[in-house]
Amino acid sequence: MTAIQMIELMNRTPFDPIEIHLSDGTAIRVEHPYQIATRPLSPSCIIYTDDERMRIVSYGNITEVITSATAD
Repeated sequence: MTAIQMIELMNRTPFDPIEIHLSDGTAIRVEHPYQIATRPLSPSCIIYTDDERMRIVSYGNITEVITSATAD
């Protein structure tokens, strides 16, 4: 995953919620595009969770992103 790919996911209209899986086994559900902050060449993104927390996630630690189009 790259920042450009994440921005493309964030900018889909209508936005399709995504589930981001990390290399440590964590899964983060993103319901709205404004929950993610990134820049085109950034090595990481910030994800704001529903419980008012903020996670800084390296794109290198993202192992899978699931959308309704890729869900089984």
